[in-house]
Amino acid sequence: MIPAAALAVVRAGVENARGNGLDTAREVAEQVVAELVAMGWTIVLAKADDRPAAA
Repeated sequence: MIPAAALAVVRAGVENARGNGLDTAREVAEQVVAELVAMGWTIVLAKADDRPAAA
């Protein structure tokens, strides 16, 4: 589960990217990651987790 604060930051990044005319998923993702890293977040590439979430 994603913490509410993290979700809010990602949503704001997506809105900002779209406001800058970026519309492909890759462009938006790159912009969001760049903004998060600039704010001090650490972004790590990991394999997708396809397992069902715990109940």
